[in-house]
Amino acid sequence: MSLGDRVRGGRAGVRAGAVAVAVGAAAAVALWVSDSAPEWLAPALSAVVTAALVEETVRRQRRIPRGDPLDFHVTISDASYVYVPAGTGEPQRTVPVSGHTVRLHVMAPDRTVVLAGLRAVVLERRPPRGELSPHAGVMPVRAYTVLLDEDPPRLEPRGPDTPPAFSYKVGPDDPETFELRAETARWHVTWVLELDWVCDRRSGTTRVDIAGHPFRTVARPPRGLSWEDEA
Repeated sequence: MSLGDRVRGGRAGVRAGAVAVAVGAAAAVALWVSDSAPEWLAPALSAVVTAALVEETVRRQRRIPRGDPLDFHVTISDASYVYVPAGTGEPQRTVPVSGHTVRLHVMAPDRTVVLAGLRAVVLERRPPRGELSPHAGVMPVRAYTVLLDEDPPRLEPRGPDTPPAFSYKVGPDDPETFELRAETARWHVTWVLELDWVCDRRSGTTRVDIAGHPFRTVARPPRGLSWEDEA
């Protein structure tokens, strides 16, 4: 059966359900005002009609898509850190240095969704500062390098399992995991990801961040020291 046949069949079913509810309601009203109807029949029919109306309302609500069809989970790995001291209006932070990996696990719980694009969006660039703290990491899965110094930032595929063009499908039992190595040579960058998707006849863009906060990446200090030593 084609998509058009299914859509027409669904619309026919909705019309049939609406007609049935209307007929049942009319019958209930007629019996309610009839002197010959038993006392128990009208309340019973009223309950049946009410249940049908509720079911029709629920069915209509199920057909309305709401929000993004994607879920995602983000972690950072393969990272060393720079301890950035408190500044004007900002607390002390530990910020991953250039070369860390953002692992993005994308899921589509309800239906198949085509992932049509992924890009980084820089929110802020400023001179880096702080002291390096080395840390070990893990190897990537679907591997990209996020070149944060380019304007706009660019995703560069790396590894044999990563195709040149960003085009994937995710479904209820078929997720994808992306690992993005963020790199900057000169800046302290605040950034997020935007994930384009296509689902049924809809398309949209999902913002990807880490627990509601943008990613932060700082350039690695020269000679493994601190940015204050270079001032």
